[in-house]
Amino acid sequence: MRLTHRQLEIFQSLMQTLNITATAQQLFSSQPTISRELKNIEEIVGFQLFYRQNRKLEPSQQAIALNIVVQRSFVSLDEIFRTAQAIREDRLKRLSIACLPAFAHALIPQALRLFLAQLPGTSIKIHSLEEAALTRDLVSKFFDLGIVEGKFDRTASSTIALYAGDLVCVMPVSHHLAQRDVLHPQDLAGQDFIYYSEEDSYRRQVDAFFSRANISRRLLIETTTAPSIGSLVRSGLGVSIVNPLTALAFHGDGLCVRPLAHKIAYHVHIWQPEPAKRGPFASIFIRALEETIIDMRARLDRLLY
Repeated sequence: MRLTHRQLEIFQSLMQTLNITATAQQLFSSQPTISRELKNIEEIVGFQLFYRQNRKLEPSQQAIALNIVVQRSFVSLDEIFRTAQAIREDRLKRLSIACLPAFAHALIPQALRLFLAQLPGTSIKIHSLEEAALTRDLVSKFFDLGIVEGKFDRTASSTIALYAGDLVCVMPVSHHLAQRDVLHPQDLAGQDFIYYSEEDSYRRQVDAFFSRANISRRLLIETTTAPSIGSLVRSGLGVSIVNPLTALAFHGDGLCVRPLAHKIAYHVHIWQPEPAKRGPFASIFIRALEETIIDMRARLDRLLY
């Protein structure tokens, strides 16, 4: 047998009142009914929930543990009710975004400022994962849009490619390469490198470029997130080649940015689900992303050139 919602309601009320009569009054029931249901609940769960002391109930340790889970279920029910009320009152405004951690750090905040200026009060959900896991979640879960690096080709979905500039090199301001205006491949020969894992598509492009140029680097540290690269480079452990959006977020905090003589274009890909599943606000946020990327490109160009 399973507990019914009514039995859970009785149990939660008893945990609050510690009195059968008070619970009966609270739930518009009778004392015999509450006593009978309490006995049924204890039979179903297989342990005693309360000890009787005169007219007062004392919860057992098992009841206290069970109540934690029961409270969670009632919180979920309350959320369902609030959501239904919001729909009824036409107040439900939500935007669900899936993106890489680098974008959550360097791109999303500015774009959200533009978006929320148009749609204040919108509830935002940001789901941030590395690209392999993120593309899997884009297929299996619901999002209004996804922001990834690689192309995401799925039936009945669409992807928009936005040019965000070229890859750049970041280093501590005290690094000797910071004295150069533009970095050539040979300038980076023998340098300690901090970079993303080999699964990263742009990491593979950079590795292939240095391999073709017969330039050897010391790949000192591999990591998975842009903020960790920034911290490691800032600590003087090495240099890195990163996307222009991340570089702009790093600049001015103990780091400097230098362009590469060999241009490696960087694109942000915006994924949308099939038309029938698209939310009403994704197009507005995409325009905010486009404006943000244009602004960030201009800012980085002023910084570099």
